[in-house]
Amino acid sequence: MRKAFVTALLALASSAHADTSECEIHKLATYPFPHRPTAEQAAALKECDADKLYYGIGVHFDYVKARHCAFAADSQDILMMLYANGLGVPRNYAVAKMAACRSDATEIEARLARLARMQTGKEGPSPKIDMCDDAANSHLLSRCAAIQLDLADQDRNARIDTISARWNDAEKSVLQQVRRHGADPAQIEEILNSLLDFEAGKLPSFTAEDAAAAEREMNQMKIAPERQRSWLAYRDAWLALGKLRYPAVAPHAWKAYFAKRRIAAIKAQ
Repeated sequence: MRKAFVTALLALASSAHADTSECEIHKLATYPFPHRPTAEQAAALKECDADKLYYGIGVHFDYVKARHCAFAADSQDILMMLYANGLGVPRNYAVAKMAACRSDATEIEARLARLARMQTGKEGPSPKIDMCDDAANSHLLSRCAAIQLDLADQDRNARIDTISARWNDAEKSVLQQVRRHGADPAQIEEILNSLLDFEAGKLPSFTAEDAAAAEREMNQMKIAPERQRSWLAYRDAWLALGKLRYPAVAPHAWKAYFAKRRIAAIKAQ
């Protein structure tokens, strides 16, 4: 058993040495000087977010700015993707491998292997690599989770915009209040799903007794006062929207609908 353990350690050390040697070669590459931002461009990007520029979160895709920002912030992960995927620059696997090695990530071995397959055509005619593909360390996992959450929220918000595109100005204004009070991911999803139902004619039809019972149940739950105040502002914004957009629905039906959803969400926690 001891012999097997020693053998495994030697194999691991040999692999680490091989990876280090490979990176020493890749690090000899250099970034094309014209691709770097000027001093003025770097200064203007002092507070930039390379992840958002690359993935188009809250902004239009801008791979040139993403590259300049990545240089300014020393975001080697973003530079690796830009050069490997040929976004805003010609594909350059030598530079992409250099960026992968400079990233100091635990995923270097997997990235170099993926880049090698891309370079030899084993990943298809238009291969792509993403820093989140082989995420293993906790920092990158957290970073990638945040990116996916932002992208999902952005998609939901775009779908909400599409649904309300033909509404009148008053309805759009009240919807903005709903969105302002319901800004967390779960509420954004609730806004989207509710609007899809309501616009399809699936409107609440609860009675006043249903509303009273639901509110009694909700009031018996242990909810932090500040959280409840925030939720009530969100619900009241919905009531205002319902009155404008869906006037046939009684106020108590809206109260029952949202109280029941609130109860279900609390019980699911």
